[in-house]
Amino acid sequence: MSDTKTLTVAQLLILTTAAQRPDHMVLPLPATIRARGGAQRNLLGALLKMDLVAEVPVDDASIAWRTDQAGQRHGLRITAAGLTAAGASPEAMAGSTASDADKAEQSGAAGSDAAVVEEPAAGHGSHEGSPRRPTGKLGEALQVISGETGATLAEITTLTGWLPHTARAAVTGLRKRGFDVALIQQNGRKAYRLTMAG
Repeated sequence: MSDTKTLTVAQLLILTTAAQRPDHMVLPLPATIRARGGAQRNLLGALLKMDLVAEVPVDDASIAWRTDQAGQRHGLRITAAGLTAAGASPEAMAGSTASDADKAEQSGAAGSDAAVVEEPAAGHGSHEGSPRRPTGKLGEALQVISGETGATLAEITTLTGWLPHTARAAVTGLRKRGFDVALIQQNGRKAYRLTMAG
């Protein structure tokens, strides 16, 4: 069993992105992750060791992470364990019809931070089940906040490209949707973390 507590914010974002892709491939990395060369190999190699991703032969150089001595390119695909670590169920990922609606919602809000932050009103009253997970940048922010160590304001702004006040407003928006996000302090590090209710 892999220890997902040791996942970094960057690794969690890589898994989340791969989970949302129809082919579940890890590369190309999300635009917000600037790891290249050795740093990228270390990041992906750690995911491979934890069995959260697996090597598969690929033809496309843009999604290959290495080429072997015979010239065969190898890419990385998220595994069932990786989907679980990313907070996605393998069954939900099987049919991608719902993701078209998500993409439309995402592209509609992609232009401005405010649009992403201010849409939560719809899910506000649904407390009986778990609140619906947002998509787009707000979904990415929620994903990193859901990790064992949470995410600092600086980490959220780095990942999303938001200004600090927008990131704070996004956290408020998540709380309004019914997500129990707390500000925790560990070893002098202040971070937002999703607390599991119930």
